[in-house]
Amino acid sequence: MIHTSPFPDVELPDIPLTSYVLRNSLADPDRPALIDGPTGRTITHGQLVGGVARVAGGLAARGFGKGQVLAILAPNIPEYALAFHGAATTGGTVTTINPTYTVDEVAHQLTDSGARFIVTIPMFLEIAQAAAVSAGGVDEIFVFGEAQGASPFTDLMGEPYVGHAQVDMDDVVVMPYSSGTTGLSKGVMLTHRNLVGNLAQSEPVISITPDDIGIAVLPFFHIYGMQISRNC
Repeated sequence: MIHTSPFPDVELPDIPLTSYVLRNSLADPDRPALIDGPTGRTITHGQLVGGVARVAGGLAARGFGKGQVLAILAPNIPEYALAFHGAATTGGTVTTINPTYTVDEVAHQLTDSGARFIVTIPMFLEIAQAAAVSAGGVDEIFVFGEAQGASPFTDLMGEPYVGHAQVDMDDVVVMPYSSGTTGLSKGVMLTHRNLVGNLAQSEPVISITPDDIGIAVLPFFHIYGMQISRNC
């Protein structure tokens, strides 16, 4: 017996993840896109689009692009989206790291993913530095804010990247890691098609409108928080 969904068939858009997520952002550029709950600090849709382009430009100026990996070791903050989608715009891959990991756990993920850059916060800088030394291959560490021994994230805000790097929809755009309950955590290679398809199939069910406000309780490093809280 074949069971069919009560919803229409899902058409999979043939556009990269970031282009899909930001496709309507400039329709109302002054509307808040991301709000930091504790401080009220706000990034509008226009600032999000512009910030992503500038981070992509800064990464591209450093030779970052397709086949390279940016690691994010941070809690849920608005700038997380800038780093994530900036790297994705260049055609690169993002690996999202659980910020409660130990040095050895972070080092394992850095080594396994082949991360070239790390973006973190001052609170986790010491762990990031020790893990980078252990893993090897990390060229530079950036922090949201400022901290001695790392480059400020604002250093990545270069000349805006125009458009989106040419990617195949089957290119890996993000590589979160499993919880490691059966051994070392394992990378999950998710493509542009995977994530765009997941968003497209969720839209008829979730029915988010421009007036809706979501609370980002789920962690951005996890696939649920990544898709539902930040990419929708």
